[in-house]
Amino acid sequence: MAASASVSAADSSEATLVAARDPLVAIMGRVAFAADGSARMGFPGSVIRFAYRGAAPTLRFSATSDDCLFNLAVHGWDPAAIRLKTGENAIELPSGPAPESGYVVELTRRTEAWQGIATFRGLEVPAGCTLLPPPAWPTRKLMFIGDSMTCGQYAERLAPDNDATARTSNAARAFGMILGRRLGAQVHLVSYGGRGVMRDWEGKTDTGTAPEFFERALPDDPASRWDHASYQPDVVVICLGQNDLNQGLPNEGAFLKAYADFVARIREVYPRAGIVLAESAMHGEEPGSDDAKRRDFLRATIESLIVRRGAAGDTRIAFAPVHKAPGTVHDSHPVAFQHEQIAEQLVGPIRQLTGW
Repeated sequence: MAASASVSAADSSEATLVAARDPLVAIMGRVAFAADGSARMGFPGSVIRFAYRGAAPTLRFSATSDDCLFNLAVHGWDPAAIRLKTGENAIELPSGPAPESGYVVELTRRTEAWQGIATFRGLEVPAGCTLLPPPAWPTRKLMFIGDSMTCGQYAERLAPDNDATARTSNAARAFGMILGRRLGAQVHLVSYGGRGVMRDWEGKTDTGTAPEFFERALPDDPASRWDHASYQPDVVVICLGQNDLNQGLPNEGAFLKAYADFVARIREVYPRAGIVLAESAMHGEEPGSDDAKRRDFLRATIESLIVRRGAAGDTRIAFAPVHKAPGTVHDSHPVAFQHEQIAEQLVGPIRQLTGW
């Protein structure tokens, strides 16, 4: 890491605030930047990266709830979970002074928008601290559009423990982030628990479906328009349908149209991307069961959509069968080890479209 493009407070007795939007702070994922240079974070899996040598900087955050959690990793060491408190937060790095070669720090948002908005205000750089250019992100780019499974909800709710709190959600251990690490790619998780293509888990259609939050930097803020040109993924993986079918099967034609319209919009803004349409890992496979009927319904929709797209000349689209992940005795959401298995089932279609 070169020191030529660095920020240092070595010659000052006062700390310097380096804003979240500063070039020496790298952010991966969908965030909404404010006029003061801060970054509001709603979607899960967003990553803040910076490097420093000398004295450790202090992280400045604010949060709208006590359920905004991040993984904090320093120098490639195993991450530790940190929880923000409602209001202003000043978090001193527990790593201590970094050597001349520097430490790289990463913070990964574990939780999602309904659990609170975290605003990263920047780094308080004390005397004796120098920020260094952080390592570049990979050139490969992935996007995963989905619901609570894609968010990694309850990924660490392992039996016999029955902790149903924000602490057991961890986007970093969800299948999308796993695939990013495996394939050497950036990842954007554009996901929200309980939402679907045309309705939510309770059957409501007015709570912000995936086609709505896909257009936003903050999923519940219609004014936070996302610039699709700023991140052009090589592959978009869509993992939706679980919540649409939760209250029974919707009208077949209406659901197919809603899904087809959404895929058409994705193709419009990402004309060169491969698109993978995945099954739900929470749908059962026992023949004749209601859950299997949901699986069959979703699979038929996806297969019909792919045929339609192919007839229109769109061949960069693939189907990804995904077996049921049983969750635990406490909850049906896949846990971390099952996310590894889901990732294994998705890597083939991704490689089919990209040649990676």
